[in-house]
Amino acid sequence: MISHNHFKYSLLSAAIGVSSLAIQMPVNAQEFALEEIVVTAQKREQNLQDVPVAISVMNADAIDRLDIKNFTDVTRVSPSLTMDQGEGPAGNVIRMRGVGTASFSIATEASVSVVVDEVPLVRQAQAFSNLVDIDRVEVLRGPQGTLFGKNASAGLVNIVTKAPSDEFTGSISGRLTDDDEEKVQLSFSGPITETLAYRISGYYQDRDGYITNLTNGKDLNGEKADGLRAKLVWQPTDALDMEVILDSSSKESSSVSTWFEADPSVYGEGIVPGEDNKNMRSDSPNGYQTDQDMAVFKVHYELPGHTLTSVSSYQKYQVDSQVDTDLTDVPMEESFPSFLLPIFDPLGIGGPVIIQESSEESKAFTQEIRLTSNSDTNFEYMLGAFYSDFEVDREFDRKPLVFLLSRWDATAATESMAVFGQGSLSITEDTFLDIGFRLNREKISADFTDYYANGFTSDTPENYSGEDTQNAATGKLALRHFLDNGAMVFGSVSTGYKGQTYDVATGFTQADADNPVGEENSISYELGIKGTTENRRFRYEVVAFLTDFDDYQAQGATVDSVGAPVFALNNVGELRTQGVEADLSFQATENLRLSATVAYVDATLESFENAQCYFGQTEAQGCMIGAGPGGLDVQDLSGEDLNNSPDLKYNLSAYWERSAGSLPFNIFAQANYQWQDDINYSLYGNPLNAQEAYGIANISVGIVEPNEQYKVTFFVNNLFDENYSMGYDDASQRFGGATAISKQWSRNAMRYAGINASYNF
Repeated sequence: MISHNHFKYSLLSAAIGVSSLAIQMPVNAQEFALEEIVVTAQKREQNLQDVPVAISVMNADAIDRLDIKNFTDVTRVSPSLTMDQGEGPAGNVIRMRGVGTASFSIATEASVSVVVDEVPLVRQAQAFSNLVDIDRVEVLRGPQGTLFGKNASAGLVNIVTKAPSDEFTGSISGRLTDDDEEKVQLSFSGPITETLAYRISGYYQDRDGYITNLTNGKDLNGEKADGLRAKLVWQPTDALDMEVILDSSSKESSSVSTWFEADPSVYGEGIVPGEDNKNMRSDSPNGYQTDQDMAVFKVHYELPGHTLTSVSSYQKYQVDSQVDTDLTDVPMEESFPSFLLPIFDPLGIGGPVIIQESSEESKAFTQEIRLTSNSDTNFEYMLGAFYSDFEVDREFDRKPLVFLLSRWDATAATESMAVFGQGSLSITEDTFLDIGFRLNREKISADFTDYYANGFTSDTPENYSGEDTQNAATGKLALRHFLDNGAMVFGSVSTGYKGQTYDVATGFTQADADNPVGEENSISYELGIKGTTENRRFRYEVVAFLTDFDDYQAQGATVDSVGAPVFALNNVGELRTQGVEADLSFQATENLRLSATVAYVDATLESFENAQCYFGQTEAQGCMIGAGPGGLDVQDLSGEDLNNSPDLKYNLSAYWERSAGSLPFNIFAQANYQWQDDINYSLYGNPLNAQEAYGIANISVGIVEPNEQYKVTFFVNNLFDENYSMGYDDASQRFGGATAISKQWSRNAMRYAGINASYNF
C-alpha cells in the first residue's frame, strides 16, 4: 500500500516534473493559446511571467469560468490560501501558507493584507463580501511588506475592479438557487465627454438561511446584501489622469452553530445532534449588520521618464451584532434554582443564559505617493511614501451569567509613516537583480473603560490607557534569470514584520496598556521557475519556500501585574512554514482548457511553551498540571503542526466550449475539484476540533453567445454533498461537564444547484 506521505511527495514530484518537461516541449503551430496575464503585484503593470513573486491570478475570464462570486471562492485557485469563517465578522481569518491572525483584539492587524484598487482594507473582515465587477484577483504568497507594509507579513490578496470603458457598455445578470438565493447585478460604463468616462456597478442579494430555530420557526445563516460602486476617470491631457472611486455596501447576516454531540439535558425538543443536524433553539436574536464605505482619489502624472502617482483614501466600517451563544432557549429562571439566581445573575437581568452585544466602528485615512521610472532602461525603480491613520471603537456587553459578565468600551488607534523603494538592475541581458526596502515608524495607542472592574453594580468604572512608538525596517533581495526558451528562474530572500499591538479585549488591564504585545518578525526564502511554452499553450509556475517567524503572536499563558495567571495574546515562540507550490495551465485543444494548482505546506510551531491546555486535556494527553506561570495548567506544543493548515491541498479544473453547429450559441461545460488534507481548527490541538480530509466538486453546463452577449449557466456546487465543518466548540464546561459539542456550518458544506443568466450590451 502506498503511504499517505509517499503520495504527497509523488504528487509534488509529478508537478515539478511536468513543469520541467514543459521547458522542452516541442512547438506545434496552433491558432489557440493561453492569454497573456498582466499583474500589478509590484505596483506597476508587468507580465506575470516577469515577476519574481509567487502569484496566483484570476482575470475576469477565469472569474467567470470558475463562478467566483464571493471572496471565499478565491481558495479554489490558490491552494496556499485558506480561510476561517467564524460566527461573525471578527471570527473570519485569512491564512497564507498556514499563517494568519486569529485574535479578537480590535487593535491587532492581520498578517495577510487585502488591497482593493490600491487601498489596504482597514479590517480583515471587510474582505469577506461579494466580488462584483472584478477585473483581476492576484494572490501574492509570502511576505509582501516591502511595497505593501507591515500587515502583509504572510501574503496579500490584491483585488482590481473594472475600469471605465471607451464606449458605452452594460451588463445585467441574475442568479437563482434551490436553497433560495436571489441575486441581481448591474453595471454600466462609457464616456461622458472625450476626456471623461464613468463606470457604475451594483448588486442585490437575498438568501434564506438553512438552520432552523425551532423556538420561533425562523431561519438562520442566511444573508441579505447590497452594494454600489461608482468610478469617474478624467484625462484632461495625455500626461494627466485622475480617478474618483466611491464604494458602499451593506450586509445583514446570521451565523449559528448546531449541536453535533450533546447530552439530552443540553439540547431541546426536536433536535437530533449529529453531523447533519440543522436545527437549534435560541430565545434571543442572532445576527449582525455590516456597513462599509470607501472613497478613493487617484492621480497619475507623466513626467519625463517617470510617473508620479498619488492614492488617497478614506474608509469606514461598522459592525453591529447580537449573539445568543448558549444555543438553548432555557432562560436563567429555569436554569438555576431560585435561591441561586442572585449568585448566577447578580444584575437581575434574567432571560437568556448568555447574550453578547457588540458595536464596532473603524475609520481609516491613507495617503500614498510613488515615483516610478519607465521600464526601458537598465535600472528601473520606484520610490514612495505612505501614511495611514486608523482608529477603531468598540462597545461590548456580555450578560447575564456571572462567570461571563463583561461590559467595556475601547478605542485603539494606529498611526503609520513609511518610506519605501524597489529597484531592478539589469546585470546582463537576461539576468536581473531586484532590491527593495521599507522603513516604517508607527505609533499605537489604546484606551479602555471597564465598567465591571470595581464590581458588577459599581458606578465607578476603571480606565486604562497606553501608547507606544516603534521603528522597523524590512527588505527584499531577488535574483532572476531568463533561460533561452523564455522561462524565468528566480531566488529571493525577504523579511517581514507585523507590528506590536495591544490585546484590546475582555480582561484588558493597565498592565496590558503598559506592555504591548511585541512585534512578529519573519524571514522568507523562495526558489522558483515560471514560464510558458513557445506556442503559449502551457503555462507553469513552481515555487519552493521556507519562512521562519520569530515571536509569533498567538494566545498563550502569562501572568498579570499582580502575578495572577491569564491566557492572552502574546509572543509565544517560533513558527516555520515550508513547502512547494505549483500552478499549471494547459490549453489542451481549441475547445478544452485544463488547470491544476497544488501546495504542500508544512507549518510547524517550532517553539510554543506554556500553551493553554484544551478543556478536558489530561496529563496523559500532555497537559502539565500547575506547571505554567502562576500555577496555570499548560502544555508544550513545540514541534506540533499549526492549526488550520492542511499539509496538502490541490485544485483541478477543466473548461470545455464548442460551437453548437447551426445554432447561434456555443455550449460549454466546466468542472472544478478542490481537495485538502485533514486539519485541526484548534491552536491547542483539541482532538474534538479535527476535520478529516475532504474534497469538493463543482460542475456547470450552459450556453454562451460567441461574443458573450448572453450566457446561461446551470450549476451544482458540492456535487457529492460532502459535509464538513468550519470548526467545533466544546462547551461541556459551561453545562457542568455534560457533553456539549457544537458544529460550525458553511453553506459550501452542502449541495445546492442554481442558474446564472447574464446579458451584455
